[in-house]
Amino acid sequence: MSLGLSLLCLFCVGLVITATARPAGPQDRRRELDRRRRLLQRHPDYVNLHDVERLLLDSGLPVRTAERVLRRARARQVCARTMWRWASVHGTELLVVAMDAGLAEDAMLDHLDAGTCPRWDSLRIFASLSTDDLPAGMPRAELVDLDSIPTLDELTFPIGLTDWATERTTDRQTGRVPDDLSGFGDWPHVAF
Repeated sequence: MSLGLSLLCLFCVGLVITATARPAGPQDRRRELDRRRRLLQRHPDYVNLHDVERLLLDSGLPVRTAERVLRRARARQVCARTMWRWASVHGTELLVVAMDAGLAEDAMLDHLDAGTCPRWDSLRIFASLSTDDLPAGMPRAELVDLDSIPTLDELTFPIGLTDWATERTTDRQTGRVPDDLSGFGDWPHVAF
C-alpha cells in the first residue's frame, strides 16, 4: 500500500513538473515583454541594449536601422539608459536622428534633465550627412577615389585662361575697392 501511495505521489509530482515546464508560447512571451517594459518604465536603471533594440524594432523601424543605431551607440559609448530615456521623451524616430547626427551623451542628458529639445532641423541635416549612402544612393566610399585623380599633365585648360582677369571697380562715394577691408581698422578678424 505504501508503494502504491508513493508511486501515485511520484506520478502527481511528475505531472505538475511536466505541466509547468512546457515551452513558452507567443502569449507567454508577449506577457513577459509587457512585464519587462512596465519594469523598465518604473526602473530605467535596469535597461540594457537588448531592451533598446526591442524598443526600436517594436516601433516599426527596420532591422538595419536598429543595428546602425546600436552600433553608433556602442562606438560613442552612449549608455542604454540615456537612449531609453531619450526614446521615451522624444520617440524612437528622433532617437535615430540624434544617434545619426552624432549628438553626444552629455548633450542628450543636458536636454533630458532641462526638459528642452535640440534644434531638430540642424540635427536632421547632420544625420543626413553622416549616413553611409549619399541621397542619390551612391556609397560614400566611391565618392572620392584618390587613385583616380589625374596628374597635372593630364589636365587640360581652355585656351586663353592664363591671361584672364577681372577689373577692379571702385565705389563711387568712397573711392575704395569693394573688397578692401582696411576701412574697418583694428577690428578683430572674423574666422570662417
